[in-house]
Amino acid sequence: MTIHAARTGLRAALLGTVAAVAIALPSHALVIEPFSAYTGTATTTQYVRFNQAAQQVDRDYVAGMRPHHAGALTMSRDYLANPGRSSPLLQQLSRAIAANQVFEIAVLDDVQRNLDAPPMRLPFGVLMQPVATENMGGDRRFFKTPIPSPISWSVGPVSVEDVRFAKAMIIHHEGAVEMARDYHANGGARNPFLHLMNTDVVADQTQEIALLRLVVAAFPGDASQVEVPPSMVHGMEGMNHGPHGGHGAGHRGHAAPAAAGRPAAHAGHRH
Repeated sequence: MTIHAARTGLRAALLGTVAAVAIALPSHALVIEPFSAYTGTATTTQYVRFNQAAQQVDRDYVAGMRPHHAGALTMSRDYLANPGRSSPLLQQLSRAIAANQVFEIAVLDDVQRNLDAPPMRLPFGVLMQPVATENMGGDRRFFKTPIPSPISWSVGPVSVEDVRFAKAMIIHHEGAVEMARDYHANGGARNPFLHLMNTDVVADQTQEIALLRLVVAAFPGDASQVEVPPSMVHGMEGMNHGPHGGHGAGHRGHAAPAAAGRPAAHAGHRH
């Protein structure tokens, strides 16, 4: 998590080479810190050519996704503590969401720390900005919790509280997928860690949305009558950011049918 101190002689010998490479590379290119491998630690800090506009894109993204992930964590823990929960599949999915997003929050915090760190000045006036720490998973002994499969986990029985949580998490996940895709589509987005994390966000949360809809469809009653209070969907306050004019604009008041896994209406809900 820390920018590693270099051995003085080695650093002096390498800086000129790194500067020459950095000058030749475009502003979004990734440069790996060359001297951290000699500190005996398992992590390395990675850098990109400093660009204030690109850095602001990263700051805006972290400002939106970090509380959004924290919201999913709170929602999952609240559901697991709810005595009205029932679906084994939904409970296992909630445990996976909680476990995986704790690590992704740590990645976002690390990106923020590196964004706040002063750029490293190389010869010829080249500034290199640290972006994040490589091999955080190994450093923290993190292993991704797999998303459950309906083949190995029973979907039902499905309770009203299961449907309510599933609908709320679908709304939440759709916001995360939109935010991740917007970052990928933004030409100013240059952080390789965020690009990789967003690839996982889109793949995993799209799959999780499908499982959540499966739970809603298994409800023996009328799922369209199960309402989701706006206060149940946490972490959406950061959705109105970024270069696309605010993510919230397209998500005010869902009126999609219950078959899609959304509440019949919760007008006024601000994403």
